[in-house]
Amino acid sequence: MYNPPMQSKLTSMLPLALGVTLGAIGAIMFQKTLPPEEGSPEEKIAQLQHELKKTRTELNEISDLIPRKRFGPTTHDGVRSIAFAMKTGQPVTPDDIFNAFKPLMRDLSPLTQRMSELEAKRRAESMAGEYARKYGLNDDQQKQLIEHLAANQNEHNKTISNLIESDHTSVRDFMEAERNFELDTGLDAFMAQQLKGEELQAFKTERITEKSERAQQDADLQVERIDNIVKLDEQQRHQMFLNMAQTSRHYDPQMQFEGLSEGTKTLPANTSREDAMLSVLHPEQRAAYQQHKQEQLVNAQQEAAQLGLTIPHDWNPDDDIW
Repeated sequence: MYNPPMQSKLTSMLPLALGVTLGAIGAIMFQKTLPPEEGSPEEKIAQLQHELKKTRTELNEISDLIPRKRFGPTTHDGVRSIAFAMKTGQPVTPDDIFNAFKPLMRDLSPLTQRMSELEAKRRAESMAGEYARKYGLNDDQQKQLIEHLAANQNEHNKTISNLIESDHTSVRDFMEAERNFELDTGLDAFMAQQLKGEELQAFKTERITEKSERAQQDADLQVERIDNIVKLDEQQRHQMFLNMAQTSRHYDPQMQFEGLSEGTKTLPANTSREDAMLSVLHPEQRAAYQQHKQEQLVNAQQEAAQLGLTIPHDWNPDDDIW
C-alpha cells in the first residue's frame, strides 16, 4: 500500500479546518447540481430548478448559524506563533498546527455540523427508501430508521465538538474520531426489531456480505503492502490475508472467508494488527520489516525537519491515521 511522503502529510494539516469546510460545501453543491441519468431534457431542467431552490433555502438556513467572533486567541494568533517558532528554530508539531486552527474550527462548527446533518439526512432518507423497497418497511418504520441514523450523526457531532472545544485533544484524537464514525452504527440491532422471517434473513445476508467485502478489500491492500516489503510465499499470503481481515475494523465474527473453515489458524480476540502481521513472518522477514520501518521513520523525520516540523512521538508508518 502506498504511503505518501511525510512532507505532504504534514503540509496537508495546515488548512485542516478550512479544507473540511470547503470540501463539505463542494460535495453538497456538486450533488445538488447533478442531473438525473435518465429522462427528457425538460425533466432534467425541472429537476435542476428544484435542486437550486433547495440549495438557496439551505444556504439561508446555515448562514444564520455562523457565530460572532469569540474572545481569546484566534487562528491568526496561532499561525503567527507557529511562524515565530519556525523562524527561531523551535520545534513545531502537527498538534501545534491543529491547536492553531481550533479557534476557527470552533467558530465554524455550527456551520459544519449543520452541513453534516443535511448530508446525513439525505443518506438516511435514501437508505430508508431502499430498505422499504427491499424489505417492506412501512412509513412509520422508515421514519424510525431516519431518526436512528440522525441520532448517530448528532452523537458524532457532539464528539467532534468536544474534541475541538478541549485544549487537550490532539490531531490524532480528531482524525481517529472522524475515521471510525459509521452512520449505520447499531443498524443490525435496529433492523432486527423491525423485520421478521424472510425479510430479516435477507437483510442479515446482505449486511454480512457488505462487511465481508470491506474487510477483504482492507486485507488485500495490507497483504500487497507487506508482500512488497518482505516477499511472502503463497502459504504466508493466505494466512496474512486471513489475519488482516480478522483485524480489520469491518470484521464480524459471523464472516466466512475462503479457507477460514479449513483448519487455518484463527486469531485470539483483541489481537493487534501488527502482532497479527508479525506472527506470519519468518525471523529474517521480521528483521527486514523492522529495518524498513526504521528507514521510513528516519525519512519522515528528515522530511519534517526540512519544513521546520517534528513528527508525532507515536508516529507509525503502518498506522492509517497518518
